[in-house]
Amino acid sequence: MHGKSLAGQVNDTIEGMKFVLEVEVPEENAVDELQRILRYWGGNLKHYEVKPGDASVIYDSAYQEVGAWRIE
Repeated sequence: MHGKSLAGQVNDTIEGMKFVLEVEVPEENAVDELQRILRYWGGNLKHYEVKPGDASVIYDSAYQEVGAWRIE
């Protein structure tokens, strides 16, 4: 992964579970990439049970791995 880490991680507690999102995005278009990632993966969550242990790799618009999310 290359680029700038934006605020490291976003953590939110959901009924005793922790949702952890960590991505690295390039400085030159950080906002656009982060918006796209959040829109895409927010909609994609419906394909998961959303339980501890669920996780997925996150790709940018060039289909390069830039991070991951997981539920603890």
